Amino acid sequence: MSKRQQNKEERLNRIIEQAEILFLQDGFERVQMQDIADAAELGVATLFRYFPKKDQLIVAAAVRNLTPTLDTFKQLTTAPGDSYTRLEAILDYLLEQQLKQTSHSRFREAFESYASFVTSPLPDIDDYIDLQCEIMKTLEPLIEDGKTDGSLRSDIDVKATVVTIINAFGTFGNNIILKSHISYLEDDIEPAIQQRVLREMLLSYVRP
Repeated sequence: MSKRQQNKEERLNRIIEQAEILFLQDGFERVQMQDIADAAELGVATLFRYFPKKDQLIVAAAVRNLTPTLDTFKQLTTAPGDSYTRLEAILDYLLEQQLKQTSHSRFREAFESYASFVTSPLPDIDDYIDLQCEIMKTLEPLIEDGKTDGSLRSDIDVKATVVTIINAFGTFGNNIILKSHISYLEDDIEPAIQQRVLREMLLSYVRP
């Protein structure tokens, strides 16, 4: 890569990184392109050359945010062990991320809420959808092994069940953690306890 191209890549990464911070801090609607340019130490005209519309930058930040999940799923779904063990590892990874209440998970929840309420599809939203599809495709080795290795029930649709479990656990966990400050919860049913209960319920359903 040439020095010029390297500088361009570094500038792009800095723009997206600063945009994600500001979007999470102040909200997608309130943040202006000038705010992002200032945070990235760029002229606003330069910023618009990279992203002519703010919504394009919002999607780019969401794609960057989700990419580590793809890398982790690739590792977990091809790791040694039977299908049940790998499914358990995925749920443990999701639980760990949720309990950390990381800025990554909070940004993802905020983005998906924002994207679902806009009147027309966000520009470049297909990039985010394609990345989600790639994450689901990483489950194929786990699913195929689950049909034959005996670690999952033989009377279920393995693909439908595995995908549903992961989506349900991920959605529930993010929702209950991120909204815990506005929800009434007794001490003995705090979010972490509910997440662990759901984890065991889901895993027990697939055990032979």
